[in-house]
Amino acid sequence: MQLIAEIEVINEGVFQHPIIPNGYGWRSYEYNLNSIIESGEKRVLMDRIIFMINSAREFICLQSFLVQKSPVIDALVEAQARGVRVFILSSVEARLKDTIEEERDFIKEDYIKLLNETFRNRFVHRSAENFHAKYILIDPKTNPKGFLCTNNFTLNGFTKNPELAVELSPNQCEELFKIFTYHFWEHSSFEQTATNEFEHVKPAGVFRLESLEHVLLTSPNSSLSNLEQQLIKAVNSAQNRIVLTTYGLDKSNALIVALKEKARQSIEVSVFVRDSEKLFQDHITDLLDSGIKIFLHPFTHAKSLLIDSTEGYIFTANISENGMTKGFEVGVKLDKVQTDLLNETIERWREDYPFRAQKSAIIKDLNEVGVYRDGKLVKRAIIEDKKEISKKITKVNDLVHAFLQKPVINDKYTKSLKTKVVAELPELPEQYRQGLNFGGEKFLVQNIEERKGVISKVIAVSKSFTNEDISLIEKHNDLKIYFVKT
Repeated sequence: MQLIAEIEVINEGVFQHPIIPNGYGWRSYEYNLNSIIESGEKRVLMDRIIFMINSAREFICLQSFLVQKSPVIDALVEAQARGVRVFILSSVEARLKDTIEEERDFIKEDYIKLLNETFRNRFVHRSAENFHAKYILIDPKTNPKGFLCTNNFTLNGFTKNPELAVELSPNQCEELFKIFTYHFWEHSSFEQTATNEFEHVKPAGVFRLESLEHVLLTSPNSSLSNLEQQLIKAVNSAQNRIVLTTYGLDKSNALIVALKEKARQSIEVSVFVRDSEKLFQDHITDLLDSGIKIFLHPFTHAKSLLIDSTEGYIFTANISENGMTKGFEVGVKLDKVQTDLLNETIERWREDYPFRAQKSAIIKDLNEVGVYRDGKLVKRAIIEDKKEISKKITKVNDLVHAFLQKPVINDKYTKSLKTKVVAELPELPEQYRQGLNFGGEKFLVQNIEERKGVISKVIAVSKSFTNEDISLIEKHNDLKIYFVKT
């Protein structure tokens, strides 16, 4: 006789810090006529900047942590050829490194070639290791216009990474030009020479920077820095919702500490960040434990802050000690139209970003999670597992254990387990079936002589006996069990 049962166990366990598939991936809208522009494959931002460069008549100021050969650089070369002076601030110390974390396709040899063949004898080029801001100013003294960008002036920055740029007002351009000039003369470390060497330069000691009204700043001169202070003040004022986008963050940074405190106060806090495994393990899990929602994209590089959908900021700093206190970074507070555009952009990203993470989830509610394999975030299914077990039954205890003891799921990647249990019961020997009458009962306790002179009690079950009846014989655990065909 076979008794067959389907036993299903649901995993009620908790998955800590699950990374959950979200959307189909970042898609840039690249609106051409707006003052907030995303990077993207259509190169709208790049074309707007090139158009501005082509309109230059006097001089151009460009700052970028990294610079790569691109149509923007070609436009600068053409501008210089027609008499426009080009001044550049960068972190040219990167030429000494084989890889740059912020730039996936950084090739040191190509960078050195660009500096040697294109920058030399064309542009006035200074650098310092902590120069990380990104912006371009066109004729800031006479017809000021420009863009503050979160992207480096590289092809990936303009086309592949989720990035943001804001078109600057004349007042912002004029103030940012003063910031550029001050740091060019007072905080640069090296200047590129005609021989392509980088000669050490000393502070001029004559330039000063007045109080700022239109631009937020992190400066090597800490007395001028107001970016971190303003962002923290904005976070502390939030009543409903906060959204931060960033390339990098440090869980101990004062701004992140303020975000975590807001999340503990039941303010909805979301952070859009890249999906680095080390960053996730070392910092992001701490944010998740505070109740912050995390959205992940491998190439996230935009830096922005949105408070209650009504107050917005775009800036160049990562949320780290260098970005907030030591480097040269800039940012601006957005006007109402720009803030609305940022809010619209963030809502699209919320739907599109490929992964999101949260503090915890019930395993049974998940279908897929993201896991890191060889440093890359990939999807792994949370499975509904099945298996079949066949057992030969000799004692009641064997039957009870097979059907009444539910399996335990210890694997967090299994949401349920369906087990088909097939129990094989031996037939009662023929000599003991004679005259056996169940009288409508499903089982009997029967005396049989298993060995000569040895009488034992056993359980004999009828053909009407089912899995649901097992609990009725559970108290006879130690007895052997047999079935009777008729």
